[in-house]
Amino acid sequence: MRAFPTSLLLVTTILACSPGGDAPEAQAEAPAAHGEVHPVLAAHTPEFEPRVVSVTPTVHVAVGYALANSILVEGESCSFVVDVTESVEAAQEIRGLFAERSAKPIGALVYTHNHADHVFGARGFVPEGEVPVYAHETTAAYIQRVVGIIRPIISMRSERMFGNHLPRSGPDRIENAGIGPVLTTGHGGGSVSLMLPTETFSDRLETEICGRPVHLVHAPGETNDQLFVWLPDEKVLLPGDNVYKAFPNLYTIRGTLYRDVLGWARSLDAMRALQPEHLAMSHTGPVSGQEEIDGILTAYRDAIQYVHDQTIRGMNEGLTPDELVERVVLPAHLASHPYLQELYGTVEWSVRSVFSGYLGWFDGDAATLSPAAPDERAEGYIELAGGSAALLEAARKAQAAGSHPFAAELASHLLRLEPGHAGARETKAAALRALGRAQVSPNGRNFYLTQARELEGSSEVTSSIEVSDSVVDVLRGIPIDNFLAAMPVNLDPAKSADVDFKAGFHFTDGGREFGIHVRRGVAEYMERLPDAPDLVVRTDTGTWKDLVTGRRNAAVVMATVELDGSRVDLVRFLSWFVPAT
Repeated sequence: MRAFPTSLLLVTTILACSPGGDAPEAQAEAPAAHGEVHPVLAAHTPEFEPRVVSVTPTVHVAVGYALANSILVEGESCSFVVDVTESVEAAQEIRGLFAERSAKPIGALVYTHNHADHVFGARGFVPEGEVPVYAHETTAAYIQRVVGIIRPIISMRSERMFGNHLPRSGPDRIENAGIGPVLTTGHGGGSVSLMLPTETFSDRLETEICGRPVHLVHAPGETNDQLFVWLPDEKVLLPGDNVYKAFPNLYTIRGTLYRDVLGWARSLDAMRALQPEHLAMSHTGPVSGQEEIDGILTAYRDAIQYVHDQTIRGMNEGLTPDELVERVVLPAHLASHPYLQELYGTVEWSVRSVFSGYLGWFDGDAATLSPAAPDERAEGYIELAGGSAALLEAARKAQAAGSHPFAAELASHLLRLEPGHAGARETKAAALRALGRAQVSPNGRNFYLTQARELEGSSEVTSSIEVSDSVVDVLRGIPIDNFLAAMPVNLDPAKSADVDFKAGFHFTDGGREFGIHVRRGVAEYMERLPDAPDLVVRTDTGTWKDLVTGRRNAAVVMATVELDGSRVDLVRFLSWFVPAT
C-alpha cells in the first residue's frame, strides 16, 4: 500500500507605493541579455563559498556546506550547536571543521525552528547517545507534521521550488538556493535523522548552556515557532530565519499557512532593541558592527511593514491582487538595499499573500465568484482565436514578442483540452524557460525551469519516493496519529459511496486506540475505538508505518497483524483509500 508514501524531500524540507511608479533597477526582473542566469542571482553565488567564520573567539559559523548554516557556540564545559543542517553528511563535515576551532565536546543542540534544513542533520553532530535539545514548545509538533494531509502536493511543489530535478551545470542549472548553495538532500542525496526537542519554553528562556548564559526568545516570523538566540556576554544575536541576505520569504511558493507579516516585523524590533554587535544568521554570512547590524534589521523590518501597509492601503481602495502587484513596489532606498534583493522571497508573492491572508481567495469582482470551468474557458479561447492552430499561432507570436506569461497562458488553454499537443507543449516550455532565466529569485527560476523540463519530458516530479533507511529513522519520531489522521483525505468517495464501516486500531506499543468510520464518502477520524466496530486491527506502530509507507509488502504485513474481524474486511477497508494496496 502506498497511500502515504513519504518523500525524502518533505522529510528534509517537507517565502514606492505610487500609482505608475517604476520598480527600481536593482529589483528589475528583466532577463540577463541572452544569459542563462539573471546576473543578480549569479553574483550571489560567491556568498555561499564554503567557509567557517569566527564571529568572536567563541562563536563560529559554518557557511556554504548545506542549505542552512550551523553555528558553534563555545561554553565553559562544552560547546553547543545552533541549527544542524538538513543532512547527516553535511553535519558530519561541519563537525570536523568545528573540531579544528574547539576541542570541547558538543553538549547540546538548539533548533531555531522546525524547517528540515535546521533539524534533520542532528546525528551528524551527536552520532550516538543523547544531549539536551532546546527549541520552542511547538517545534516538535511542527516537525511531526511532515506526515500530514497535504504532504503529497507540498512534496511536489518543494521539489520544483528547490530545483531538485535540475542539473548542476548547463543552461537549466540550479545556480544557488538564494539562502544557501543547494538543498543537499535534493542534490547528491544525503541521509536524515531526528532528535526531538527535550528542553522547551513558551515565550522566553534565560538559562545556561555549557556554563554560558543564553537567552532563547520566541520570535514568530518565517515560522510560528521561530526563536532567536541572544548571547549577552558578547552581544551576539542568532536570529534564525527571521533575517538573511535576501528579501524575506513572506510567502513561499511551495505552499504554507499565512505568515504573520506584522508579527515578523515586531520580532525584528525585539532584536533591534538588544543593539547586537554581531549577527550570526542561519542563512548567508555573518555581520559584525552595531551600526551596520542596526541598519540591516531596520531596513528589513521596514520593508516587511511597507509591503504589508501598502497592500492593505490598496485593498481598502478596492484593488485586486493583480492590480496590487503593479502598484506595490519598494521605495528606492529599500529596493537598493543589499539585504532586500529578491533572491528568495519577492514583493509580488508577498503582496498576494497579504491579500489572501486578510480577505481570502475572492478578489471582489462578482464575475470571479463562480467562473467558467477550465475546459469551458479553454474552448472559448480556441473559438475566439478561430481554432486550435490559430490559438497556437497567437501563443507563438506572444512568445516571439517577449510576452512570455501570456504565451504560457494561451498554450495552457490548448493543453487543457489536448495535453499531448506537441506545439503547445513546446511553446509553453519555451515561455516558462524564458521566465525562469529572467528570475532573480531562485525559487521562481527553479519552478519555471522544472515545469519547462517536465513539458519536454526531461524531468518528472511525483509525490512518491521510496522510503530510505534514514527516513525510517525519522518516521520513528512521528506520532502514529499523524498517519491515521491523514487517511480521510485519501478516501475515494465513489468507492465508498454506499459504505458504512467502522474500523478500530489498537497499538500494542503504548496502548493507544483510534478509529476510522467510513460513512458514505466521508471518513471520520477519532482518537478512540468506535462503538461496535466492524474491524479492529491490533499491531505495533512500526508495523503500521511500514504498511502505509510501502516499506514492507502489504500482504506480508497484513498476515502479521491481529484482527477482530476478517482479513478480507481489512483488504476491503484499505481498498477504499487511494492509492490502495
